[in-house]
Amino acid sequence: MSQEDFEKKVIICQDPDCKNEFTVYEGIRNGLKAEDTIVPNPFLASDMFIQPIEIKIGYSIFVELPKTIQKAYQINVHPLGDFIAGATEISPSGFRIITSVADNGPVDLFGSNSLVLVRIHAKTEDYAEPWLHLLSHAYEHYQSGDYLTSILLSEISFETYIDKTLSDAYQQIGLDSDSISRFITACEMPSKVNPLMNNLFGIKMSSFSSWSDWEKKVLKWRNNIAHGNKTSATKDEAKLAYETVVDSIFYFIEFIDKKQK
Repeated sequence: MSQEDFEKKVIICQDPDCKNEFTVYEGIRNGLKAEDTIVPNPFLASDMFIQPIEIKIGYSIFVELPKTIQKAYQINVHPLGDFIAGATEISPSGFRIITSVADNGPVDLFGSNSLVLVRIHAKTEDYAEPWLHLLSHAYEHYQSGDYLTSILLSEISFETYIDKTLSDAYQQIGLDSDSISRFITACEMPSKVNPLMNNLFGIKMSSFSSWSDWEKKVLKWRNNIAHGNKTSATKDEAKLAYETVVDSIFYFIEFIDKKQK
């Protein structure tokens, strides 16, 4: 997304069959929450690599992943010919391509050279903002079915965002780092997202539609998990926690951004 897009009040989808209209923040929020079964969410798989690789049909070959890749989320192998190919033995260092003559395919292809096109969806670097880094892990745990950890990380990412936002604002008005740290540590989250954010920016969580879900469910679940009182979670709970946190963070981001322009 370009700087020009960020300065627009409304963005129109460039897909001729879509043409939906949305604000920048709506687009970001929806992108962070999208569950696409065809390709991994780009929030996790931030890069894509496409490379033709030479193979010998009926044999396997090990392919090393680029050193810049931290984790491969999806590897697609497309045979460029009348044979079958796929990826197996996927590890942090690489993967193995296996090939075979197709059922009822020409047997004389066995042992011949050909090409496959490999497409890798991968993560290449961590997010600089700690709350984004935590949120990406919350989403990854949700996708893998570890719902308890996802809830915990979702809420912690929200707390990290709020603490960082408050700390930066207090520094700008001249408070020293030690006093800020002690103050932030002593305050509970409901006070941070309401009176403290309201005093600094004129916005509070209790005025937002997600307030009830966050206070009565997400925050309560997080505390119960941390104290060992909640030992299991459902997919619906993890989804609600993640989406509530995404919406809440961008509720503050959008308001503060508009206020400071």
